[in-house]
Amino acid sequence: MKPTRGLACPVMVPSSIDWHRDYSSLTLGQLVAMPPEELAAVDPLAMNLIVAKGIPSLADLNIRRYQEIVNGWVADFSQRCLPQWEPYFHESPQDFASDIRYFRLGMVCQYLELEVGIQYNRDQREAKGIVYTNPSDLFLNGVLDTREGTCGNMAALQVAFGWRLGWPVSLACVNSHYILRFDDGEAIYNIEATQSGYGGFKSDPDEYLIETRRLPPIAIECGSDLRALRPHEVLGSFVGLRGRHIQDVGKHEGDDAKILESETDWLLARQLFPANRVLYKNQMVVSSMRGAELFEPHEAGHPNTYAACLDEIRFRRFDERSASENHKPSPQAIGDLFNILEVRQ
Repeated sequence: MKPTRGLACPVMVPSSIDWHRDYSSLTLGQLVAMPPEELAAVDPLAMNLIVAKGIPSLADLNIRRYQEIVNGWVADFSQRCLPQWEPYFHESPQDFASDIRYFRLGMVCQYLELEVGIQYNRDQREAKGIVYTNPSDLFLNGVLDTREGTCGNMAALQVAFGWRLGWPVSLACVNSHYILRFDDGEAIYNIEATQSGYGGFKSDPDEYLIETRRLPPIAIECGSDLRALRPHEVLGSFVGLRGRHIQDVGKHEGDDAKILESETDWLLARQLFPANRVLYKNQMVVSSMRGAELFEPHEAGHPNTYAACLDEIRFRRFDERSASENHKPSPQAIGDLFNILEVRQ
């Protein structure tokens, strides 16, 4: 039976939140090495910008300056706006799913659009395909500096905002698109971060996203899409954004060597978020390019030889019953793949 909903994955909320922590000396390697509970206590904004600083043009980003911007917004929201707006919920709770959590999520969206002026990048709204040669289109410095962003940095901004409030919010993937996902173990809400023009608030149920985004059941079952990401998976998503930028620069310049530079980030991103399908696809393409540089076309290890092995397994050694039931090769077929490669050494 095809799933009609995403997966429940309650967000890990730190016991204490320090808005003012100094992240100037923290490195990506240190983030990767942290246990989940410790990484959950790291400001997602700082996490995002630490990854961004690995891009030469963004190496001098002042993380503290951007923290102060968002800290100021959150303080204004929680002290000035929310107390004024919450009476509207109590007057008509049915307009907000009779859930104060849902209402408050909507008010954050309203605040960021109407009070702060955040909107989707106007140059990209109607684009069918985007080449991210400008890394600021993907990372938080861009949306904070220009008040225009994409799903990559707008959803991250909402996560950083909600983290400061102690809310159980995280990123979630819908194919290559990012949304905010609230999951406290009782209620789950999806928030479309790029919505603008309607008070900034759009919350689609899982069923709608599965249908309109054409998510196959396996995308959910494997843990890739439509669930709140864990701390290291969020970090992996940010590393994937950096890989996407490096890869897109190489594609734009027609420079295969530059494209190959992105492999390091794709591999790290997959280490942190191995279930993600988009990270997998990008890493496999770039790693195939790498294989073509490491091996002669006739040698085992060259992409040509892998293609031949996979074809042989697919057409000659596939367990028919397994194929009809769950579309997975038999253990014997998987073993054959490695045996063929060893023989061809």
